Amino acid sequence: MALITFLALVPLVYFIPDFAGQFLPAIKWLNVMAAVGIIVPIMSYIIMPIASKLLSR
Repeated sequence: MALITFLALVPLVYFIPDFAGQFLPAIKWLNVMAAVGIIVPIMSYIIMPIASKLLSR
């Protein structure tokens, strides 16, 4: 599960901050908060349920 979490987080952490930063002012903490606010729901509600189903087989 840790490996799947790591592999899922790498592209999210790589692309989402740059994407969110385009729409926000250049305030670092605001960009971090927005990126984390996007990444956490994607991990919690999309990626981890899919991973759990695939691993339970």
